[in-house]
Amino acid sequence: MNKNMKWYAIVLLLFAMVVNPVAADEPSGITIEENLEKAKTILTQYVEENNVPGLSAAIAVDNELLWSDGFGHANLQHMVPAGSHTVYRIASISKPFASVLAMMLVEMGALDLDLPIQEYLPIYPGKRGAITTRHLLTHTSGIRHYRGDEFLSNRRYRSLLTPLESFADDTLLFNPGEKYSYSTYGYTLASAVIEAAARTPFLELLENRITLPHELPSLAPEKSEMVIPHLASFYITRDDDTYNAPFVDNSNKWAGGGLVATAEDLIHFASQLLKGDILQPASLEEMFTPQVTTEGDTLDYALGWRIDEDEETGKRVIWHTGGAMGGGGVLFFYPDEGVLYASLANTRGVQHLELAKEITRLFIGE
Repeated sequence: MNKNMKWYAIVLLLFAMVVNPVAADEPSGITIEENLEKAKTILTQYVEENNVPGLSAAIAVDNELLWSDGFGHANLQHMVPAGSHTVYRIASISKPFASVLAMMLVEMGALDLDLPIQEYLPIYPGKRGAITTRHLLTHTSGIRHYRGDEFLSNRRYRSLLTPLESFADDTLLFNPGEKYSYSTYGYTLASAVIEAAARTPFLELLENRITLPHELPSLAPEKSEMVIPHLASFYITRDDDTYNAPFVDNSNKWAGGGLVATAEDLIHFASQLLKGDILQPASLEEMFTPQVTTEGDTLDYALGWRIDEDEETGKRVIWHTGGAMGGGGVLFFYPDEGVLYASLANTRGVQHLELAKEITRLFIGE
């Protein structure tokens, strides 16, 4: 190549950079505000196209709340709009809160995750192999999940010990630690262990160690006799029609699925967790480490959280979904990038996880 041709090639290269200045590892030039508008559009269209009564969502970037609002209605009878203040059933997103309480007790020296649970709860019958708190929090205990219409329980339980009667005498599905099998009842038992280890009622521990000090005013157990400000009404959708959800009482599973909160408070909780305001770094790392079974299989579940890799970005994501009668949602975040998303709705069947992936990717980029 002669000298003139070299200069010609350089000129062409410079021209291409001016015309198409975005390299693979450079920002796209789209602002956070523009992506936020895209996120709102996604949620608006989803609620309208899928006949969702009400949905609230919140987004954080750099672990700081960016936006929070609602779509549709918290109550259809009175046409009360859903908003950032609307309180929903968070269902199984209750499980991460129980896990955090357990890790707090570990830090205090009050709980050993790997001791048999009878060390703290001797009344629980022995099984084949020792069940530990770690087994309970990682769904590897062998304790069964719901059967029949147990999901529709409307009985009020006054003690954490009474609901154990539903499954305490049942045969384990497998030896503890051997496999994974999702079990909300495992968390019912875990809450009884936590309560015994702390020598403090589970709900009192939740309020005094998480709700009050970390300023999560909407986080509470759903008790039907209590007036809960801004609590959404609960609905089911059938054949494209919307109906009131049947009455249920979630006192058999406070730790596994009985709490209520706003999407915004879920974001506050996760942000404080990632910033180290709730647990020590070592505890956080342990809580986010996937469980390995005795068979040598690494699970995508850790201590109360699902640990995954986003198939598009290749980055680590941590999340938990929840589904309850007349409610459900997701808490989803990229821990290393500080991008968090939460959404809650007052009906089941909403594709919260897919919405979370689509929306958080707007703020992560390639």
